[in-house]
Amino acid sequence: MWVAIILIALGILLVFVEILILPGFGAAGIPGIVIFCVGIGLVWAKSDVTTALIYASVALIFVIPISVIGLSLFRDSSVGKTFILSASQKTEDGFQAAPKELTSLVGKSGKTVTPLRPAGVALINGQRVDIVTQGEFVAAETDVEVILVEGSRVVVRSL
Repeated sequence: MWVAIILIALGILLVFVEILILPGFGAAGIPGIVIFCVGIGLVWAKSDVTTALIYASVALIFVIPISVIGLSLFRDSSVGKTFILSASQKTEDGFQAAPKELTSLVGKSGKTVTPLRPAGVALINGQRVDIVTQGEFVAAETDVEVILVEGSRVVVRSL
């Protein structure tokens, strides 16, 4: 029975690794599910379904805290640091957030300078702004209104 418990716990652990560390689904998730099912099958073959579910529940109760502790220790290890991005985007290094004045453009109207296919340029409040539409073509010299600002992306609709 210990082999079955270890297989169930290992299967759960591999699924957690797939969810928390590895991107996508397959590298550890599919073997984890297979190992978990084999462990459940071993218990089920020697007893009944209820006992198999009890073994799976007990394994789950022990694997979750061990996984959380292991993951926190893994993050601090040298191998774990190769998986985790440590770079930051600082203003001193040349990174900039979207200009604050763009958020004040919501609800304002202006005139397109270039055709919008769906991106282009418009004059809004006398300011030249890079804009996009929601997918439609808008000809040059058309009145537009700003409906949304997301970061540096200004979305307009034609009037």
